[in-house]
Amino acid sequence: MAPQRVDAGLIVGTYRYLVASLALPARWLAYMVGFGGDKEKGLSLIAAAANYPSLSQPDARFALVLLYNREGRFAAAQTQLDELRKVYPRNRLLWLESGATYLRAGKPAEADAVLTDGMRMLAADGRPRMLGEDGHWFYERGMARVRLRRAADAIADLTEALKHEQLGWVRTRTYLELGKAADLAGNRSGAVAEYTKAQQAAVTSGDTGAATQARRYKATPYRGT
Repeated sequence: MAPQRVDAGLIVGTYRYLVASLALPARWLAYMVGFGGDKEKGLSLIAAAANYPSLSQPDARFALVLLYNREGRFAAAQTQLDELRKVYPRNRLLWLESGATYLRAGKPAEADAVLTDGMRMLAADGRPRMLGEDGHWFYERGMARVRLRRAADAIADLTEALKHEQLGWVRTRTYLELGKAADLAGNRSGAVAEYTKAQQAAVTSGDTGAATQARRYKATPYRGT
């Protein structure tokens, strides 16, 4: 009735993307009851909603951040985060997600810069933290500094991260990154000790990927690749 209202594409596009992501039997069942698939069509509908001024525009942008990251389209996700930071300049978590997205894209210098800006906001912000937030900030920046081969700075951040409350998977990954930083610093025994902690923590957090990496680097030192 009002085809110009492309903001409706947020809901329709989300359905299309999710249906296209289902396993084949479930996808056929969805088709039978009238739900269409097609990831690209779904993303294009959500993108149109993100560009249309409406009450649902921020929701569409947040959805695209999630979906573009899932699809490995990190530059597109960062574009949405840039727009969201303009609209919500006090939302420090957007800086945290921007840093994480830069890391996924293999851009540690950009991640370090945006996380440092966000941590200045965090220090001056008296509002409540999300669960494990302080530890998460130091973990993310520490990981960026490992990628930049700044071992001393990385160790400082990651050691600080462990002083704060952390979600289980974040603590597991913090130990893993500390091991890498220790390897870069030439402290092989310290690195092995941190990889062992990562393996132990992975049992509780269920992070099999971290456990696999820890085993690999216990056998072969991390060299920054």
